[in-house]
Amino acid sequence: MQHMRTQQQTKPRAQKARAFTLIELLVVMAIIAVLIGLIFPSFRSIKDSANIAVCTSNLQQIHRAMSAYAVEYGGRLPWNESGGPAGSWITGYTAMGSNGVISITRGSLYKYLKDIRVFRCPSYPEAGYVRSYSMADYMSGKTPPAGINFMGFDATCAGNAGGVERPSQTLMLIEENPRGYPPNDGRTYLDDGYYSGRTGRNRPATYHRADKKDPAKGKTNACFVDGHVQLLSSAEADRAYEMFYHFAQERR
Repeated sequence: MQHMRTQQQTKPRAQKARAFTLIELLVVMAIIAVLIGLIFPSFRSIKDSANIAVCTSNLQQIHRAMSAYAVEYGGRLPWNESGGPAGSWITGYTAMGSNGVISITRGSLYKYLKDIRVFRCPSYPEAGYVRSYSMADYMSGKTPPAGINFMGFDATCAGNAGGVERPSQTLMLIEENPRGYPPNDGRTYLDDGYYSGRTGRNRPATYHRADKKDPAKGKTNACFVDGHVQLLSSAEADRAYEMFYHFAQERR
């Protein structure tokens, strides 16, 4: 017993765990901050890409709903503003709150979609809006000779998608910016059911791929008459809108 006790006493005692010094803690915190700075932009980019994918799907679903509407109504598209014998795609211009919901649910396309979320991009910078999309002003089921004017040139509205000469190059649906979102170039925000382009009064969205230092250089999702969706700059969206009028002039 005496020998065993002596052996136990001669064993070295376990050393106490050494605490971090203040400098070591500061170094660790600095490393973590750097890692967060590197990772956070990647997360933001991933979220933006996911929202763009959802937005693309939304526009494609609305396009399919318009096609279904056209089949039901003899090939004609819904009106892009209030009125029309077969109904407008939305019943009013309000895009916010409960009135915006009513505008969508009473519109002619809702019965083909049955989901209010399809009408709004998840990236939309204003939470109060329930809709972020508009139809091009020349895409409307109005009966000729109803038409619109672009830079002094009058064109008859395309009452059906089949009346568009180059569907893969002609804009049909687009996102619009909310009130006060850049660029502040005199054009209005999303305030009705149709989009009238650069020489009109509306501006395309600029919140996709937006740079905080220059948010006016962001991009918009645009759906063409053939159903494909592209991410466009503001200048590209303007050109896509204007193509309808250029093609109409070529026909004359």
